[in-house]
Amino acid sequence: MSPVLGADLSFASNPSPLIEGWQDKQKGDVMAAALKAAGVDSLRFLFGGLYSPRGPEATAEVKRENKLDIGYAWFPVDDYVEFIATHDFTTVVGVNVEEGPVVASSVIKRFLDRGLRDKLVAVELSNEPWLNPRPWLPEDYAARAADIIEGLTPLGVPFALPLTVGSEKKTPTRLSDNEWNERMLKTISERVKLGSRSDIYGVLHLYSRGVSSEAIDAFNKQVSRSAPGMRYLITEFNIRSSLQGNPHLTNKYALEFGRKVADVMRRREVVGLYTHSVPSHSIVYWANGRRFATVVGGRDDKLSGDAMSRGWHTTPTGRVYGLYSRLAWRGELLMYKAGGEQSYWAVRTPEGRQIVTLLNAGGSSVKKRIDIAGKKVELRAPSHSIVCFDSNGSELEKLILE
Repeated sequence: MSPVLGADLSFASNPSPLIEGWQDKQKGDVMAAALKAAGVDSLRFLFGGLYSPRGPEATAEVKRENKLDIGYAWFPVDDYVEFIATHDFTTVVGVNVEEGPVVASSVIKRFLDRGLRDKLVAVELSNEPWLNPRPWLPEDYAARAADIIEGLTPLGVPFALPLTVGSEKKTPTRLSDNEWNERMLKTISERVKLGSRSDIYGVLHLYSRGVSSEAIDAFNKQVSRSAPGMRYLITEFNIRSSLQGNPHLTNKYALEFGRKVADVMRRREVVGLYTHSVPSHSIVYWANGRRFATVVGGRDDKLSGDAMSRGWHTTPTGRVYGLYSRLAWRGELLMYKAGGEQSYWAVRTPEGRQIVTLLNAGGSSVKKRIDIAGKKVELRAPSHSIVCFDSNGSELEKLILE
């Protein structure tokens, strides 16, 4: 199957419509519908050194440890468990390795006790530990991560192990990303045989030019010695390193987003992609009906009228995500081609029908005659569009991004 499309959740903000949605069923139902409309099938709930399920005092301690000072209204983790239990989403749950296997196990058992094992995509072992200002030496982090893997393996849940690549020495430890990653994997492998564990995913975070098929090759090379054949969860990605100016509110950005995401989705090593980060930027935003919206800067002149009405709103990027999740990438990949300003691919849905998609980023309409399983199919797409067809070349749905 094609990778699942998900969203990384940024709850640590004021106001936080995410926390409100987890604690108020009516608001939660509206939020869930908005996320579904934007193509989201899975959610990433990350402690990230900002949250402890043990309570407000433990949360303050964790934030001090991680040298983070971000305020929000603390909430019980059970609020999120209930949201997942009552809505059609799977989830990645990112625990703090510094809190140890007992705390991690207590969180995961909350899901298991509700019969939600099939909704747990993975237990993610902290967030970008090589950048943690404490700082984490790779051997120290690896020992704590191995404690959790060993402690939670009897529960039968998958794990997600953060990975990094790069030759620059910009980490707090003054190690290159490559060296940090290599030492971390080596240390874990002494206790956990990564090469023989299909229940341990690698976690990738891709930004800017890194949202590409070539990035997957770089990670494959990096992990091949310790974990050959490892599959990946991309639990954060965005096609810009910064979203100042809110480009995700434009069609131009959405079309580029569609091209880059497709280039990564074609890789069979990738199990899921989680766009970063709801509700701060990307696929949806929330507005208070007056002047505030959960976009970068809290407001944007591109938003006015109905776009500022109280509630959730889908961005152009979210419309691309929705089309991909609902139709264009719903199934097993049969073929993929890209070149110039066009990309096209075909999938076989779980029901057995073939869906062919043509993405045209150019300023003129295009016509393609392609071969799908020995059958010639003619596709047409206007400028700046993504169009889905059936196996006979009949148009199913069209998204214009002029």
